[in-house]
Amino acid sequence: MKNLFKFLLVVALSSTVLTSCKEDDPCEGVSCLNGGTCVDGTCDCDAGFEGTDCGTQMRTKFIASYAVSEACTSGNYTYDMTISTSATSASSVIIDNFGGVGISATGTVNGKTLTIPNATADVGGVSVTYQGSGQINGNILTMSYSLTYNGTTDPCTSTCTKQ
Repeated sequence: MKNLFKFLLVVALSSTVLTSCKEDDPCEGVSCLNGGTCVDGTCDCDAGFEGTDCGTQMRTKFIASYAVSEACTSGNYTYDMTISTSATSASSVIIDNFGGVGISATGTVNGKTLTIPNATADVGGVSVTYQGSGQINGNILTMSYSLTYNGTTDPCTSTCTKQ
């Protein structure tokens, strides 16, 4: 009887030790969308996506029509501008009427930042080079950019309010 008791005690202790050493997988049950991968229980999202499951495109917060009020070296201006999705990538947007001069610019979104790379457009027969960046906070997009035309650079700061 004593030997049976000792045997059962050893089996019980061994069972407890073996099962307590098993590590839980922190990614078990975590589903990451849009190419995201689980790392230590949290989704690491691909470019252009965010959220706990990578299910939200970063650019979504920028997509809207805006009333723009801006101050440039050349003067103060108001106009409307629209930001829409681009088919290029999940982080690309198209900015229609950029600078209030009819330019259709392409931008890239990363988090709350919008970057407009250096590019050139024809505006009424004048070659205009532009570039800039902006930050969105709620319904307000604040941008700084410059337009260069006819040898003159015109820096501008604009406040864009979602309509």
